[in-house]
Amino acid sequence: MKYDVTITGIGDFSLQLLQLRESMIIFDKDVPYEYLEMVISHTKSDIKGNISVGDIVVIADKEYKITAIGSEALKTLKEHGHCTLIFNGADSVEQPGQIALAGRGIPRVMVGDKITFE
Repeated sequence: MKYDVTITGIGDFSLQLLQLRESMIIFDKDVPYEYLEMVISHTKSDIKGNISVGDIVVIADKEYKITAIGSEALKTLKEHGHCTLIFNGADSVEQPGQIALAGRGIPRVMVGDKITFE
């Protein structure tokens, strides 16, 4: 596993963002207060390998393939456990902090679920 965390909190607006925009903002448990309601927070972890296009991300019980990585996404993931996961399967991203994923539907997440990059 290259990155493995456990969801510790789900902001009130994060599920709306997931449903309406098919995106999930993740941040480690030191998320700034002003963003708390918009993000899915998780335990801290170190990146243990190179994350790249073609890698697999497992969220709860759903598996996704990375199709694109923004220019800043891995830096912010390493420093703050932060990026925006976009469930559109695109081969490019619109924002530098995004990681695009291809798979079947969007995940249903609960506190205690895992997010794993393999």
